Amino acid sequence: MKRVLLVNPHETEQSGFSNPPLGLLYIAGTLLKHGFYVRVVDGCLEGKMAISKAIDEFRPELAGITCLTPGRKKALEVAQMVKTFDRDIPVVLGGAHPTIMYDQIMEHYPFIDYIVIGEGEQTFLEIAQGKEPAQINGLVYRDNGNAVKTAARKHVGNLDDIPFPAWHLVDLTKYPGRGDRVVRGINLSREVRVSVIFSRGCTGHCDFCSTWWIWKGWRHRTAKNMADELEMLYRDHGIRHFCFADDSMTVDRQATIELCNEIIRRNLIIAFHATTRTDCVDEEMLLKLKQAGCYRIAFGIETGSPRLLKEMGKENDVENSIRAISLCKKVKLPVTALIIVGNVGETEETISDTVKFLKKSKPDEIGSVG
Repeated sequence: MKRVLLVNPHETEQSGFSNPPLGLLYIAGTLLKHGFYVRVVDGCLEGKMAISKAIDEFRPELAGITCLTPGRKKALEVAQMVKTFDRDIPVVLGGAHPTIMYDQIMEHYPFIDYIVIGEGEQTFLEIAQGKEPAQINGLVYRDNGNAVKTAARKHVGNLDDIPFPAWHLVDLTKYPGRGDRVVRGINLSREVRVSVIFSRGCTGHCDFCSTWWIWKGWRHRTAKNMADELEMLYRDHGIRHFCFADDSMTVDRQATIELCNEIIRRNLIIAFHATTRTDCVDEEMLLKLKQAGCYRIAFGIETGSPRLLKEMGKENDVENSIRAISLCKKVKLPVTALIIVGNVGETEETISDTVKFLKKSKPDEIGSVG
């Protein structure tokens, strides 16, 4: 039985907050199903020394490290730690950053053996199973010092076929709450918040976002499959606070309503945060989301400038955003407007358009990056 170590790098919190490493837990779930011995270390929560200790005690035969752009230096540091312990341990890097920047990584960091491109469960499994790299789709590997990229991997068509994340491999009680309200008797600031996903991808093609580039379209789980996981976390782990980490949770209207109905039917008293597009909601859906436990919804609005929306490839318009925020206010569901300041083509005029939009629509909260 091959020992596989999966690592979320240390010091990679975002705004001081960390979630359980969902991508790694998905990979762990697939590996466990196929008989591998897996350990997950969340360095973001446990620190650098915990990673070092796990390498020393677990003595992995394969190491996988997740990597987002802000934490890329820490991910590379973890890779070096593995190689310092034993240079023969293959190191696999995955996540949004290496998926896009694989050429740069393979050129400058010889201690990285493999890069998984995009969706990682099956690709990583085949690496662990010892399949010849040239025969593994969705992979970048080294051949006589040269980086070779294999054919793109076809995405999993039915997300229900992917095993649940291996939640038992991390201590969920150690993760923080997030929020400042009590919803359905749940104190958001104290209750552990766990991220889950109902869908992968997005229907948009925004020029500032990697989601459509990585996931190539949008797919969703069945309501039953998603509710089964929520119920397992609720009944077995005591989790009552969730964040749907989807980029566009509500693209399929009927599937969203079916999921809400499943949550209600099973009497899951939960609270959850969701993010979606303003052209993918209506009043009935928002009411159903609220009834199921949604306490806040975030919309990727980006700007109040019609010109800039078009230039960034948003494939949406200001009128939809005004309508969506108005509907949230009508059903009394708090709403966050996610805004980008300084995108390519931004001017004083487009910033003024955004300010006017925010004054007119009056979202409950504004999340901005620049």
